[in-house]
Amino acid sequence: MRVLLLNGRDITTQDCLGFLDGNFFQGTRVMTTMLAQGHAVVDFNRHLDRLLSHATELLSCQLPSAELLEFEVQSTLERLAERGGSRVRLMLFQDASGLINRLIDVMSVEADTLMAKHPDGGVRLLSHTDRSWIRGSHVKTGLLGAHREKEIIRARTMGFEDVLWVNSEGEIAEATWANIFLIGRTGDLVEIATPPAASGLLLGLVRRRICELLYTAKIPVTERVVTIDELPRFDEAFVTSSIRGLIPVSQIDKHRLQTTRPNAVFHHILRLYQTWLSTEKVNNISELNKVRPKTDA
Repeated sequence: MRVLLLNGRDITTQDCLGFLDGNFFQGTRVMTTMLAQGHAVVDFNRHLDRLLSHATELLSCQLPSAELLEFEVQSTLERLAERGGSRVRLMLFQDASGLINRLIDVMSVEADTLMAKHPDGGVRLLSHTDRSWIRGSHVKTGLLGAHREKEIIRARTMGFEDVLWVNSEGEIAEATWANIFLIGRTGDLVEIATPPAASGLLLGLVRRRICELLYTAKIPVTERVVTIDELPRFDEAFVTSSIRGLIPVSQIDKHRLQTTRPNAVFHHILRLYQTWLSTEKVNNISELNKVRPKTDA
């Protein structure tokens, strides 16, 4: 099931495509993609805060209120009959006339599609140095550009699932729709590293959550510049995204990783996230039940 809401009104997929063809790519947009469990969005407040912060940077007109956006997302989710997972995409875009439009796109997804499936249990990334990739944090627009889409297609024809983007300084940034963590060992010491915003990546909210969970568990994680030349010293890697969660990386270029092995550090981090996610689901639904009007049985 899919529900599309444009400026508070229901539209069809065809209407959406027609409207976007005429207005969407002539203006400026920001977006966020969220995971909903039942009628509760995971980390909704953080998604909304980031969206409005990015919109303030890019869009010149008055923005819709957080309360309005929260109401429309929640009321749209309430209409879904399914209690499983949903992908929620929220976009704000300024069309050619200068008006700010809001688009909410909610689509039900089967539980087993929330994690990528691959023969070896992991994803394979092909690194590519993008000379136009500038240092400094990015704003989430969802637009890639033709040359980046071309590189993604090339990677897939070579048997890889995605591209690992490297900036012009040789610093690892991120995968196309996901942040990356790398795990290396020196004797008994384990390093968990993730690139910083300065390397030119969008700071994902699952990335932030993983750093917090590791800190709480007293597991050191370092946010630092990681160059592509350092890759051979890492034994494991995983990527994070709001919809797919944590996904092990089994290979980067010709370098094979041990992330999918039973004793990998990744599995411990994955359990931390899954435990938090189950608790977050309960807390979200509990909070929603406090404010949802009571109805007769």
